[in-house]
Amino acid sequence: MRAYILSIGSELLLGHITDTNATFLAQQLTAAGIELVHVTSTGDDLAELTDTIRHALSKADVVICSGGIGPTDDDLTREAIAAVLDETPEVDAGLLENLKSFFHGRGVEMPARNAKQAWLIPSAEVLPNPIGTAPGWLVTVAGDEPKHIVTMPGVPREMYRMWTEQALPRIRERAGQSVIDTLIIKTIGIGESAAEEEIHDLVVAANPIVATYAKDDGVHVMISAVGEDPVETRARRDAAEAEVNRILGQYRWGSDDDTLERLVATSLEKSGLSLSVIERGTGGAFAGLIAKDIIAQSALTSATTFPLVLGLSQDDAAHQAIADAASARGESDTTVGVGVGFAGDPIENGLLQGKVVLAIAKPSEEPRLLPEATQRAVLAEVQRRAALHVVDMLRREFAPIGV
Repeated sequence: MRAYILSIGSELLLGHITDTNATFLAQQLTAAGIELVHVTSTGDDLAELTDTIRHALSKADVVICSGGIGPTDDDLTREAIAAVLDETPEVDAGLLENLKSFFHGRGVEMPARNAKQAWLIPSAEVLPNPIGTAPGWLVTVAGDEPKHIVTMPGVPREMYRMWTEQALPRIRERAGQSVIDTLIIKTIGIGESAAEEEIHDLVVAANPIVATYAKDDGVHVMISAVGEDPVETRARRDAAEAEVNRILGQYRWGSDDDTLERLVATSLEKSGLSLSVIERGTGGAFAGLIAKDIIAQSALTSATTFPLVLGLSQDDAAHQAIADAASARGESDTTVGVGVGFAGDPIENGLLQGKVVLAIAKPSEEPRLLPEATQRAVLAEVQRRAALHVVDMLRREFAPIGV
C-alpha cells in the first residue's frame, strides 16, 4: 500500500504553525510498513484542494488528510472530497445529535454553523472524535482497485488519537497485511545519531523495520515486524528487540506508552512515598511535567518555584539545592524532598550556559546531590531539559532497572 500525506490550512503555508501532524503520520506509516510516496501542504482554497486530492489519488492507494474539517467557511476539506467523488454532503442525524451532546456537556448550546461537522457523503465512513467536535471520514473511492481518503482534524491531540484508535486499524485491514507487530523502545542518555549508529545493521534491514526518533523524553527506537503469521511475526520483532537491548539496554527506560514521570510516580507510590519539590530558575518545569500526567500527579504533594537568578555559582546552587531538598521533605519521614536549581549566565544570541543541579532528601537520609547536567540553550529549552534531567535522575533512584 502506498500513502500520500496532505496537510490542509493556509496557516501552514503562511508559517503561522509547524506541521507536526505530517511528521507524526510519516513515522506511523513507516512503523506500519506502508510506503509513503509524498507529503505536501495546501491552503484553504477549494479548487486547489480538490485538484491536490485528485492528484494524490493518482499517486497513492490512501490519501491521509489533516485539517480543514472545522465549522467555518474556510474549512473546505469535506467540500473538496465531495467534489472529487461527485457526491453531495448531507447532515447525518446521529452525528448532529452527538455534536449537540458535546456542546451540552460544556454547558453551552451548539452554534448553528457546527452542523457542518455532521455532514456525511455516501462513500464515507465516520471516524469518531471523542475529544473534539470534528469527526473524521474514511472514504472509499470505487474502482478496479478501490482507494481511500482519510480526513482528520488538524488539531494534533485530536488527530493523534483519531489516527491511532480509528484510522490506522482500518487502513491496516485494507492493506491486506494480516499482522503488523510494533514495539517502541524508549531510551535516554544517548543522542539519536549515536543510537542509530550503534544499531545501524538493524536500521538498514528490511523486516523488521527499525527506526530511531528524537523525542522530548529521549530517543525512541521503533521496531515493526510485518508478516502473515502472528507467531512468526512476533518472533522476529522479539529478536530485534533483544538485539536492541544488547546494544542499547543501558539507556532503556520504558516501552510504548510508558512515560518517565509515570514511572517515577508509580515507583514512589509502591514504596509508600510522595514527592515535594522546590525549583529555582526552571520555571517549575519539573513539577509541571509531573502534573501533566493524571496518574503521576498524585505523587506530587507540593511544589514551589523561584525565579531565575543569573550569576549564581555552581557551588552556591548546589548548597541551595541541598537546603531546598531538606526543606521540601519537611517534617515527614514518608515524603521525598527534591531541590532543583540552574546556575548559569547569558552568553550570546539569547543563550544561557550553566548547569542544572539537583539534590534529593529521602526519608531518614541526609540530603545529597545527584548528577548535574550541563546546559547551553535558550531559557525555555534549558527549563525543558532540566525537567527531563530531574525525572531521569529520579527514575534511576527509584526505578533503576533499564530493561
